[in-house]
Amino acid sequence: MSAIVIRAMEMEDFEEVEVFLAEHFFKHEPLMLIPQKDPSQAELIQAEAELHRSLISQNLSLVAVDVEEKRIVGVVLAGELTPEDLEREFRENEQKEATCLLDKIHKFLAGVEWQANIFDHFGVQRALYLYMLGVDASVRRQRVGTRLVAATIELGRQRGFPVLTSTCTNMHSRRLMTGLHMDCVLTKDYADYKDESGEVVLPATDPHTSASVVGIRL
Repeated sequence: MSAIVIRAMEMEDFEEVEVFLAEHFFKHEPLMLIPQKDPSQAELIQAEAELHRSLISQNLSLVAVDVEEKRIVGVVLAGELTPEDLEREFRENEQKEATCLLDKIHKFLAGVEWQANIFDHFGVQRALYLYMLGVDASVRRQRVGTRLVAATIELGRQRGFPVLTSTCTNMHSRRLMTGLHMDCVLTKDYADYKDESGEVVLPATDPHTSASVVGIRL
């Protein structure tokens, strides 16, 4: 078993992080595995990479590195969130036509996060938002995900954030976050998200049938 260290993500990590997420996050995220009539709709979009780059520049993201193999085996993308950000994301996604799977996912999650409104819930004006957690399957029994989230909580405290929040899109991430004493603020079933014809937009399969906004005071 190799030693795994957690360190700050740097902009020089961007390309390796993108390759890692494509292989170890998006290929395993239950929402991204929902079959599409047009397979091209499930492809990653450039806006996603631009978001990742902007988050890295905030110096709030982390990587877990296998010291012996000198490779990234875990990733947390995180960034500052304000009430204005929450409102803007909700309005932009509401007005935007969902033309691909990621658009549909973002629209649903933006609505859930807007409803949860962690700023009102915790009575704060800023938060550290954990956008994405990915772990290489080969090291998942070494609690790398738990270590990454715990390190993100500690980083949030060091940087003076009053709250850490995240949106869990599957059962595994919800168990991990609540296991670290994060409160579940709101849970919404994917089955509630329907198009104009009444068809479920994100027909996720058991046991990953809902998204939960979680948070913890720092």
